[in-house]
Amino acid sequence: MTRDVDLCAMYNDSMQNLLENNFAEEVPSAEINLTPVWYLPHHAVVSSNKPGKVRVVFDCSAKHCGKSLNDVVMQGPDLTNKLVGVLLRFRQGSVAIMADIQSMFHQVRVTSRDRDLLRFLWWRDGDLDSEPLEYRMKVHLFGGVWSPSCCNFVLRQTAEDHKDRYHQEVVDTIINNFYVDDCLKSVDSVERAVCIVQQMCRLLNSGGFRLTKWISNIAVL
Repeated sequence: MTRDVDLCAMYNDSMQNLLENNFAEEVPSAEINLTPVWYLPHHAVVSSNKPGKVRVVFDCSAKHCGKSLNDVVMQGPDLTNKLVGVLLRFRQGSVAIMADIQSMFHQVRVTSRDRDLLRFLWWRDGDLDSEPLEYRMKVHLFGGVWSPSCCNFVLRQTAEDHKDRYHQEVVDTIINNFYVDDCLKSVDSVERAVCIVQQMCRLLNSGGFRLTKWISNIAVL
């Protein structure tokens, strides 16, 4: 951080976004010494395809005394659709639509009693000369072995909770045509595609999920 001023600034911006979006919080002083507690190291990941953007990655596989958080947390059932099935269904219709859920894991809350297992250290306002403070994540993490199961469950439950208000094909699309946060769907007409897109956006918004990066082979979409 001290050797790369630009990286430090981008990393601090990413941390501030976590706090401003209520994905993380500072641990109150009265709760500092609560147990059980686990501290997660974190680091920057930079992609050449996204210049000027830094992703903060929390390492759930980091070991202390021979064990990591991923070693001891229950992974949960595998609720992720099989990729082959998603791709085969995607090839059935002539009108293709694709999208992904913005920051899917960050839209699902971790229960309050478990958040102290997701603590990390950071400096307030990115001031590296000050004492680091204790923070904790309030949402699920990329890299946590439990996250795909928890977040896929919530995605499916969102569809189930609102199935009476939307067309069955929309509900089925959410259950069968997502590979984690990526939606791949095809239909036989533009009209059906438009209807599915509109209804799926509204349904998922009800659960706090926002679909972004829409792509289609039909320009009107």
